[in-house]
Amino acid sequence: MRRCWAKRGVRPTAPHANGFEWTYLYGFVHPFSGRTDLLRFDTVDTASFSAALSLFKARVDPADERLLILVVDNAGWHRSAKVVVPPGVQLVFTLPDTPELMPAEHLWIPLKEGLVNRAWPSLQALIEPLDQRCVWLMQQHALVSNLTSFHWLPAA
Repeated sequence: MRRCWAKRGVRPTAPHANGFEWTYLYGFVHPFSGRTDLLRFDTVDTASFSAALSLFKARVDPADERLLILVVDNAGWHRSAKVVVPPGVQLVFTLPDTPELMPAEHLWIPLKEGLVNRAWPSLQALIEPLDQRCVWLMQQHALVSNLTSFHWLPAA
């Protein structure tokens, strides 16, 4: 659910369900090129974050030729000593409580468009449109770059 526009004096309605099931996306973005990698997992924890880092490293730098610097927030599963960071990947942490400084946080608004304010009969019914939306967003390099390339980021 999220806010939406409505005429003054009209209360908008959105279908909803009282039960919850979850799926999680890990988002990696290169702000200047707009290259995006989105990975869907069933949970968020140190093991899945470690797996996401390994998959990302294998997809972006399979020959192990570069140093990948990832800006991440201070979530417990990012900071845990149990996180396995692949060789050639370095994590840099943002200030606490500053999600607006995270380039990847700005991916979620266009990603959710068309998916929010709807009642899905099941998580499985949501997965296909979500995956299609992820594929679409990963192709939108100019849009992603506009959303995520902050002036204070070092050019890389």
